[in-house]
Amino acid sequence: MDERSKLLYILYNFLLCFGFVFYLPFLLPKLLRGQGPEIGEKFGFLPQSLRTKTNGQTVIWIHGVSVGETVAAGPICRAIRDQFPQAKIVFSTVTDTGQKMAQKLIDADAFFYFPFDLSLVVKKVLNELNPKLVVIMETELWPNLIRLANQRGSKVVLANGRISAKSYRGYKLFGPLLQQMLRGIDLFLMQSQPDAEYIQSLGADKERVFNCGNTKYDLNIDLAGEHCNNRLAKEMQVETNAPLLVVGSTHANEEELLIPIYKRLKAEYQDLVMILAPRHPERVKEVETLYQKAGIPTIRRTELQNARREASVIFLDTIGELLPTYSLADLVFVGGSLVKFGGHNILEPAAYGRTIFVGPYMDDFKDILSLFLNNDACIQVKDHNELEEKMLYYLKNKHEADEKGRSALRIVHLNQGATKRMVSLITGLWKE
Repeated sequence: MDERSKLLYILYNFLLCFGFVFYLPFLLPKLLRGQGPEIGEKFGFLPQSLRTKTNGQTVIWIHGVSVGETVAAGPICRAIRDQFPQAKIVFSTVTDTGQKMAQKLIDADAFFYFPFDLSLVVKKVLNELNPKLVVIMETELWPNLIRLANQRGSKVVLANGRISAKSYRGYKLFGPLLQQMLRGIDLFLMQSQPDAEYIQSLGADKERVFNCGNTKYDLNIDLAGEHCNNRLAKEMQVETNAPLLVVGSTHANEEELLIPIYKRLKAEYQDLVMILAPRHPERVKEVETLYQKAGIPTIRRTELQNARREASVIFLDTIGELLPTYSLADLVFVGGSLVKFGGHNILEPAAYGRTIFVGPYMDDFKDILSLFLNNDACIQVKDHNELEEKMLYYLKNKHEADEKGRSALRIVHLNQGATKRMVSLITGLWKE
């Protein structure tokens, strides 16, 4: 590393430590809530059970920041397990929801919270794990992790890499530091050609960049087979012949826009049920209050275990159930798209052949959305008023709705194979 790069890392660490001082007070409420072990892991104090499992073993460390990245990591983890059965796989996340999803979805030997990207903390974790391979999902680029892993001889892979136009502009601000960091990554396994071009423009060696496709097309929906679907329907007390709208991954100010839509659909179809899953489950109470003020009776998924469902709006307040819940739907709205958030993944409902609606703000998923729109496999609306009209139309024209769902499922099947391509390249790197 040249002197300029060293200075950049010194500056990065100084700014990180400076910002960390202001973050420390936010840790106190977590300690009071009994989240000490989580905080300890973020400072590099890994659980004894994890250290015992990995001691003296060949270790693969896979990291996904939250729920979306964890879902994308699922197929890769299973394929890596098959390819390297002798290795111990450890999986880290940043968020609580990601951690809970990982423990339900990921085939790993141990789970822990991702450490703060402070040099001493990262070095401590790397010394304990001694990973032969570090796989970072999507766009979790942490300078100290990448630099220190590379220095100790670990292979570093960015898998299912995604660079949006917005994040591209943000990354460019880091200039030389980013370029130096990218030199420490051995493989860039990107979701699409535009993603590959973005990462090369930011400084990645084109010989290390590959357009592999998106692992989310490789979702293992066997996790929600017919038996699971029947169990879910029974537990949520929904009738198979009643119209069911599933609204997934909503954000603040979005749930309010859905209230008049629900009321209009309910007026036309009295037996209609809506299952709504906020992107962040801790917001359920906030959304619950909003709907109750609007005169709409609601019930939580967890309350259905001991109560008869009389409300027609169910709030999904659990982790890991949105994917199988999509399988029950007649219509699906994918949130984060009626408000300026960038949208969310439409491949999960598509894998079940469901009729999918999104709003105008799908900037983070432009390529996938374009593919679906070009194949008449998704309905995009300009606002909540059009969403209401389109949903009514497709409820009245079920054959057209079903055809949209079949088109969506065909796209998923035609684009599978990203996981196989990625693991093939990882295997080649492993043997070097």
